[in-house]
Amino acid sequence: MNKAIDSLSLKSKAMLSSSGAKKFYSSLACILLGLLVGFIILLCLSPMDAAFEFFTMITGGLLYFKVDGIFSILTRAAPLICCGLSICFAYKAGMFNIGAAGQYVIGVFGSLFFALYVKAPWYVCILMAMFFSSIYAAIPGFLKSFFNVNEVISGIMLNWIGLFFVNYSFQTYLSSCVDVTKGSKTFAITKVNPSAAIPDFGLKSSLSVYFNIAIFIAILVAIIIYLILNKTTLGYRIKASGMNRHATRYAGMNDKASIMSSMAISGALAGLGAALYYLSGIEEWSVQASSALPALPWNGIVVAFIGQLSPIACIFTAIFTTMLSVGARAMTQTIFPAEIADLITGIVVYLSGLTNLFFMLLTKYVFEREKPIHKVKKGAN
Repeated sequence: MNKAIDSLSLKSKAMLSSSGAKKFYSSLACILLGLLVGFIILLCLSPMDAAFEFFTMITGGLLYFKVDGIFSILTRAAPLICCGLSICFAYKAGMFNIGAAGQYVIGVFGSLFFALYVKAPWYVCILMAMFFSSIYAAIPGFLKSFFNVNEVISGIMLNWIGLFFVNYSFQTYLSSCVDVTKGSKTFAITKVNPSAAIPDFGLKSSLSVYFNIAIFIAILVAIIIYLILNKTTLGYRIKASGMNRHATRYAGMNDKASIMSSMAISGALAGLGAALYYLSGIEEWSVQASSALPALPWNGIVVAFIGQLSPIACIFTAIFTTMLSVGARAMTQTIFPAEIADLITGIVVYLSGLTNLFFMLLTKYVFEREKPIHKVKKGAN
């Protein structure tokens, strides 16, 4: 019995001191330090209101929104999970997919074109958004594979090309999809084509106006991506290519195919995020001649790096980031503007660059001390 208890204790200690556990501690330390800095900023703005408003922000405004707040956070977190997965998957292949914003916009086009113009059901709209975005993401992958063009440069250029293409298309050839009486926004999905809205199985009216199955789709996709990366030969080839593409080529693997496939899957994930957002009926796409790219895919970079590039961790970091942004809008706006959440998440992201430092400090000063020191006796063979 004592041996079994000792064995269980050793296993639990090994689990708590594993590399994955240390990464979790490092990320948690960065988040807590970022929140502390954010709280200090709130104290500087208004010491009397800082504590209550800070609590409102980190709880996602649940104090005010209650049940609706929970489902609002989950619905908005679903596309953010997918965008985080997009960055994570490409990074495993050694690619920094900064073009995820453009792929997201192309996903918007694919989903809304089939929803408002073709009048297709929701699952077809999602598949088409993923297909369009994967093709668009394969472009920087192709340029990287065959011409060694840096994916950051080509991705940034393609971001703006995608944005202007989508806006121009909706303004001209697809103007029937745009309601000019509402500031040139696309028509609401629920009014034009209810079959394109992500289903809620009749629970929206009873649970919350924000309820749909988008969050379950996103979580399922995160699990699938985790299994692909860790349990399949495709995932092994992609990660090996990310470590050293020349070594994988020497070993007989097709490094070009690995790069292109990883970028295509990464783009499909960004397109899925766009479809989950705009088919949920949260808001409509605003058609403008020139505008900034949507903020949501950029926040996917935040989610991926705070989550230590882990597909499962992306679920929790996306929910955390969404809680901050939703909660910031529940704060007293006359005292604390909603942009304070972006400031705090920016600080957290900045500190996430120090995760390796926290990792080394934990390893050196916490876990190494627990290792037993075996002394060698003099004269021993």
